[in-house]
Amino acid sequence: VRVTLPDNERNTTQTLEYFPVTLANGTTVPLSEVVQFRSRKGIEKLNHTNGALNVTVSADLDDRVGNANEIFADLNSGLFPDLKRRYGVEIGLEGKAQDQQETISEMKIGMMIGLALIFIVLSWVFASYVWPIAVMTAIPLGLTGSLIGHLVMGKDLSMFSLMGLFGLSGIVVNDSIVLITFFGQLRDRGMNVHDAIVEAICARFRAVVLTSLTTVAGLLPILFETSLQAQFLIPMAISIVFGLAYGTFLILFFVPAMITYLEGGKRRLRDLASRIRPLAQP
Repeated sequence: VRVTLPDNERNTTQTLEYFPVTLANGTTVPLSEVVQFRSRKGIEKLNHTNGALNVTVSADLDDRVGNANEIFADLNSGLFPDLKRRYGVEIGLEGKAQDQQETISEMKIGMMIGLALIFIVLSWVFASYVWPIAVMTAIPLGLTGSLIGHLVMGKDLSMFSLMGLFGLSGIVVNDSIVLITFFGQLRDRGMNVHDAIVEAICARFRAVVLTSLTTVAGLLPILFETSLQAQFLIPMAISIVFGLAYGTFLILFFVPAMITYLEGGKRRLRDLASRIRPLAQP
């Protein structure tokens, strides 16, 4: 609650000098009778959090010296513990750092829900619980490419980077779906696993690569944009461009390898079940 004087009484100390104050014995005297007035530079306002005095310290970051994560790590290991020990203060991060921490914690939940929904949809489409696993191996491949991209471009991970990772997860999955859908069609025709994998890669190589290249080409100009308005979009573009470029070519190797491994595991389980079934009969 802020209590202020009328506008016509704020620019003079005379109002304060004659301000009536009630003493312990019930008498009323002017404030100047019990205090001395001195002019000096003071604090404009006092902030409180849950009744405790709050002091805000802010600073601008020089990217040439270090990034925010490095500075916070140094403060947490050096200055902050010393301040807590000597003065008993409580220290918390506000502003961009706090927003980023809250966003990351919320996005963890969102990511798990998103992955679960992707798995459910793919399981329904493919009528299999095995093939969605092969499809979703593309997601960590794309995430790895995004991290490499931030390292190459010298950018820190931010909230917009994480948003780009969400979009990337859906894009790289599409490339895997193209491969595995055609692989399933070949298997339905009676082709063996090895031949079906090779044929699917050869037949869908151009579609997978061109789809990714057009997306990368569309976002590439943003990476080199220098205008202030585009700066917040650059981390998002880095996540998608590098993740898609890196993940697309690895998908052509890892997804077929995963399919071969999973199909081999299914075959071994069927063989094992066929051996156990006669033994279980009386």
